[in-house]
Amino acid sequence: MERHTVVVEGTLAFRMQRVAAAQAGDHGLDVTTFPLLAARLAGGFSRPADHATLVPIVAQALAETTFEELEMVKARPGMARAVLASLDRVWTADIRLGGPLNPSARLRDLGHIESFLRQHLPIGALLPGDLRDRALARIVHARAVVGPLHLHRLVSVDPLWRPLIEALSSVVEVTWDAPATRDRTWFPGKILATPLQSPEHLICEVCADPRAEVVEALRWARALLSDGVTQASDIAIASADLSVWDDHMLVLAADADLPIHFAGGVSALSTRAGQTCAALADVMINGLSQDRIRRLSLLSPYLSEALPADWMKGIPTEAGLFEPEHWARSLETLSHYEGTPIATIVMPVLYDLVGGAKAAVKLGKSLLRGSSLGLWQEALRLAPAAAMEMTLTSLRIADESDPANNVVWGRAADLVGAPRKYMRLLGLSSRSWPRGDNADPLLPEHVLNERELVDLPRLEHDRLTFEILTGHPNSKVTLSRSRRSAEGAFLAKSGLLQHRVAERLLSRTRTPEHAFSEGDRLLARTDDALALPRIQSVISCWADWTRRLETTPHDGGFREHHPAILRALSLPQSATSLRRLLRDPLGYVWLRVLGMTAPELAVQPLQLDAMTFGELVHELLRLAVDRMPSVVSATPEEIDSALEAAVKSIAEDWPLTRAVPPRLLWLDTIDEARRRARRGLTVDDRFGPGTQSFSEVPFGTPESQAKNSVPWHENQQVLIGRFGIPLKGRIDRVDVKPDRRGVRMSDYKTGKTPRDLRGVVLAGGAEVQRVLYAVAIKQLIPEVSAIISRLVYLDTMEPPARLEGDVLEQAEEKLLRFIDIAVEGLRAGIAHPGPDAFADYNQLRIALPAALDRYQGRKDEGFNAGQHKLAPFWREL
Repeated sequence: MERHTVVVEGTLAFRMQRVAAAQAGDHGLDVTTFPLLAARLAGGFSRPADHATLVPIVAQALAETTFEELEMVKARPGMARAVLASLDRVWTADIRLGGPLNPSARLRDLGHIESFLRQHLPIGALLPGDLRDRALARIVHARAVVGPLHLHRLVSVDPLWRPLIEALSSVVEVTWDAPATRDRTWFPGKILATPLQSPEHLICEVCADPRAEVVEALRWARALLSDGVTQASDIAIASADLSVWDDHMLVLAADADLPIHFAGGVSALSTRAGQTCAALADVMINGLSQDRIRRLSLLSPYLSEALPADWMKGIPTEAGLFEPEHWARSLETLSHYEGTPIATIVMPVLYDLVGGAKAAVKLGKSLLRGSSLGLWQEALRLAPAAAMEMTLTSLRIADESDPANNVVWGRAADLVGAPRKYMRLLGLSSRSWPRGDNADPLLPEHVLNERELVDLPRLEHDRLTFEILTGHPNSKVTLSRSRRSAEGAFLAKSGLLQHRVAERLLSRTRTPEHAFSEGDRLLARTDDALALPRIQSVISCWADWTRRLETTPHDGGFREHHPAILRALSLPQSATSLRRLLRDPLGYVWLRVLGMTAPELAVQPLQLDAMTFGELVHELLRLAVDRMPSVVSATPEEIDSALEAAVKSIAEDWPLTRAVPPRLLWLDTIDEARRRARRGLTVDDRFGPGTQSFSEVPFGTPESQAKNSVPWHENQQVLIGRFGIPLKGRIDRVDVKPDRRGVRMSDYKTGKTPRDLRGVVLAGGAEVQRVLYAVAIKQLIPEVSAIISRLVYLDTMEPPARLEGDVLEQAEEKLLRFIDIAVEGLRAGIAHPGPDAFADYNQLRIALPAALDRYQGRKDEGFNAGQHKLAPFWREL
């Protein structure tokens, strides 16, 4: 067995050469790269210092060294990577930083960092120049260690490695399979020129945008594989730069179920290990919250092993839990796990997380394992912990699939060393291919001439790559470009596309000959798609929404006496649900019958929304009243004392059950709620001598128990209307005269006082609460003869809006009649959108057609006709 060596460039060429050697049974072949070749020659466990080793040492050098020019910027984020990138260019160009020909202060600063690296590198790790020099010192062993050397399809050789090649050529045979036409007069070995064919009949397919390019590329690959002869190993898709297309390829390739190898690796965040790091970074940088801790506990190896799967079962999902103290109080009620209190396991982790980026190293070691810990440590080496979220997006993980039996997706430069029979090149636009040269930020032209620093500029390299791939004699190449970028900007074609390249315009909505996925197939074969019940339903719904003026089942309709409707109507109804029934029957069905509710995300708000603020005021009123012996006879001092105790209780308890603003804003919110609650408790005088007053009085809710006395039995059922609809609720305040013949009901409102409040009775169903409560009081207190029902707006000192006497009687009669009409329509299978369906505040708007104004105008007449008995109520005051 004769040893011989092949030098390649890039991971793809490395792996494909190993496959070729295995297939040929070439047991003496050593596939390597220039740094690995030099390390083999150097011997003594020498190895090239990798990026992960160099970055932290560069960061240490920046922190401990005083510089001439870099002193002012050495602490900037990303400085370590920028310095290492500049040093790598200097090393590749074989420029000696300590030489007398480099008197620049900038180069002297870089020379100090280089010296620091040599002193602090681990044993065996060497800088590229030092590794090359050590290999040159042992060149006499090349015949035994290296054998005949072949440079496989290298476009160029960096100046750093040329002395090594020249020295090797004096000991062993050196050949170079050179695919490009560059000056190689320096090369002493034998050049095996690869003739390039002049490409003929090149076609560039013009697509709509980068995503469309990926779609067409996958269709192209599917078409090749469908002939039964072409293998996946014959196909490659590439571009000069992967960033624009990579995410689309990752998602669409999974949908296509095609065997695709990502030569440049896959995004770390597309893996479970990457998502685990992202979950930890989210909590570490953005702070505690229940959602973040839930996600972390599911992904973290430590927490998933140390805690049961349902360890947060006793914590309300609405709780924000943004502070460690909130977690400590919530965890007190949780049970033990294997004899250890859950709080003992969780709280130390939470206190570490509160430490933020400063505790990044400790958090990674304690909460992560295996590949996730490796990713975390790599991200910390690349950038400060505070930039973890951004750093994780740039990390990539090697694809575990074998490129030898997969379609390859990678950089065009990788294909130069491993061309394939069928290649598709993406991104032939002026912005993407060829790419412009980027000046080194630390070594501008006035410090070091660009020609000395870069042997082969990126623009020329991209041009040579294109020529090599399109001129490969055994390959068929297809080109593509986008008309517009992902942001919608117009893209001109690349200067590499000469007049001999024909263009073919591909519409985004075209019917392909070969679909790349099931969804793409259904788009291409409309007959197959139309045969699917779900597609038929969608098309029928869209046609009913957009083409028909009359109402259809898709506008709200179902069979009569539907069991789900009857079941929903048999449950106790609140004033809010009855208002929706009157003003938006379809929304009532979606919410009460189908349970279409959106999940509440515990995101820390800066202020409470109107509904939650109203709950806060009402909760303050309830707690204050519970602490007073009598609301009627309470003095101002007693009211203030009760409110103060209620405020203290809510300030501590609410963060454990729902999301509240940050502390200062939360305290300010409570102060405003206290002011309005005091207005509710002191709004007027007694309702006659001996009056009893009750606050937050429930009715129709037998499952709950009132903590304070109420003027009726709480579990007493209230039935309204002809169909006996159960009614439930909680009245903010009830004043009852001693003989129980006179009752005054007050409904507190925390919103802004309407201008025309005095003229409003039912407001077309928008204001039904005080009338419904008056109906309920008549059943709960049968002996009552006079009822005053009031709306009390707490943001003003104006007197309450009252309903009483004949006006109240007429409002009750009218409201019950229209409730009967709404229930009758629902039982008959009629539930069309009402006025509230088209209001801006309606959360169910997303389930209605997108062009909501046009839909309303088109269907308005049909809706009014279908609900002709209910529609007149919407115009009532």
